[in-house]
Amino acid sequence: MKKYLRSYKFWLIIFAILAVTGSIYTYHMVNRYKVLDRAVFNDFRDRVHSVSESGGFESREQLSSFVTDWADEKFLEYRVDSAGNIIFDTPAIERKKNVTPTLVIVNVDYLTAADNPDLLASAVSIAAADLNSGRKTVVFANNENEADSGIKSLSKKLIGKKSKVIYMDYGPKAYVSVYSYAKSVSEIRLPAKTETPVQDSAIKIHIGGINKSAVGPDISKQADLIAELGKLLTRLKSRSVDFRVADIELETYENMYPVSLDVTISLNSYAIPSYTKYINQQIKSFTKDHEDNNPGIEYTYEVLEENALPKSCYDAKTSDLLARLLYTINSGAYKFTKNDPVPDTKNVGDICGINCMMDIEKSSDAIILKMLSQGYDDTYLNRIVTDNHASAELNDCTQEEKERIAVFNNDKNSLLRTFRNTYAKVYDASDNAELTVKEDDRFTPCSYLQGKNNNADIIHLRLSNKSAVKLTNTLMCYIKSKGNTFSL
Repeated sequence: MKKYLRSYKFWLIIFAILAVTGSIYTYHMVNRYKVLDRAVFNDFRDRVHSVSESGGFESREQLSSFVTDWADEKFLEYRVDSAGNIIFDTPAIERKKNVTPTLVIVNVDYLTAADNPDLLASAVSIAAADLNSGRKTVVFANNENEADSGIKSLSKKLIGKKSKVIYMDYGPKAYVSVYSYAKSVSEIRLPAKTETPVQDSAIKIHIGGINKSAVGPDISKQADLIAELGKLLTRLKSRSVDFRVADIELETYENMYPVSLDVTISLNSYAIPSYTKYINQQIKSFTKDHEDNNPGIEYTYEVLEENALPKSCYDAKTSDLLARLLYTINSGAYKFTKNDPVPDTKNVGDICGINCMMDIEKSSDAIILKMLSQGYDDTYLNRIVTDNHASAELNDCTQEEKERIAVFNNDKNSLLRTFRNTYAKVYDASDNAELTVKEDDRFTPCSYLQGKNNNADIIHLRLSNKSAVKLTNTLMCYIKSKGNTFSL
């Protein structure tokens, strides 16, 4: 033994073994939390980028095929249910059959899916990963026209009382939430009669090129086409111009802001110069306010030739009521005031509700204005719905609430706490500075999920461009670690 201890070759071998062992240990310690396969993430993100650059997805079927073709390429099992949801369901490994199942959901709308490549890449990365975990389910929920139809149709069997549910979406800043607003959908019905126009002229106004966007707390910055129509009609009414609304056409997508408006207004030719002067002013201000977010914006008008004048129009009373109604309705954001019982989590000036005119439909005897309202809770939502009802009554109209969805409020803290602890462990971030906990200031589909099983533990996880990789990796570490003998 002494002979070996004196041998420099012996010590070289010992040092080499220690060096290799240390390197293996260091490699393991550095990489043990790197669960996300960046190659998978980057590849799928780049594919979505390519679609975005070519104009986006053209249909729900194209988007669905895009995801399922990729899954087939990776030999992943999935199913597509009757609502168009794509479901990747991985059963638990034998030793983790009793571990709480994890359900990850993303809403995908072909109209906007190409705008969120990181979100889609995150979801497929989780679906493709072999995490040796309890049951893991990833759902691409069909959200065509922001209607949440896929989530509404999800089988309750996917959400058990012990399920851990993560609803993921995408935005400018990352956060996690366990609270979001209530929602009401209602209709205001304006009695309508038509007649043959008696005015000798007409003007057709077109506004278009508005980007597709879901209704949210940024409503005050949104190009509100129905509110703009209200301004156009109010101008005529305030100047006592004899006018008739001849036709209104809106391009709408369920729970998204209208993206185009065409309206034809009959009026006498002597009123045209003054009115077109006003429209030119509106074109300038409206375009200035919204062209940055809507680079393809269009705002034009034409005075119709005699042979192109409308053959029918709404009568004077109907046209007048419509102008009054659009002027009266408070479309926009409601905010907490100093006289409100402001919740501890909110401040005076924060948004407590949203009221949006979504569409104008026509029937043989009525004009129907569709309203979408959101509120911090029933108290604030009732305030908005009551305002709409008052506006309707003031203008001899009726209002009917078609749907009301309760707030999402998860008072369980297991999933939230464990997920944040996992993030802190993985990224050595004890203060969780990059993972803010806040309440949503809008309605989220978490309300529908909670409605399927009130015992499920649900969080809303918002990814951002900066945080997508970290939060996806954290979520995968969370899923993988559940049921392990030793913690992360």
